[in-house]
Amino acid sequence: MLASREILEALQGEGLGGILGCRTELRFRHKNPPEWLELQIEPHGLLHPDCLPQGRPPPCPKCGRDGFSLPAEPILDAASLSQQLDLFRLANFPTVLIGTERFKEAVERHAPRCLSFRELPLR
Repeated sequence: MLASREILEALQGEGLGGILGCRTELRFRHKNPPEWLELQIEPHGLLHPDCLPQGRPPPCPKCGRDGFSLPAEPILDAASLSQQLDLFRLANFPTVLIGTERFKEAVERHAPRCLSFRELPLR
């Protein structure tokens, strides 16, 4: 996920945890290109076992990837969530980004219409 420096600084200024930006290697043809930073979003938290398919094969021994699709109704495992992070990836489904309500409210204040959000239940 990319963010402009201004937006990243605004989100960090709100005291959100887990919001770190890294320089990109993007090249632009313009004289004054925008400064985009790639967000470093760490894996924390898990999908709850109740929403995972029964009888699924074990994770790949080489890469650790689970061989199942994202459940239609994902449930977060409350015990696996960090209290310090407002943005993170799921450790057992790293393509899914999870943001807290604080993160959602901050994004809507500083960059409305840039992201869509969906509330997920905890168990």
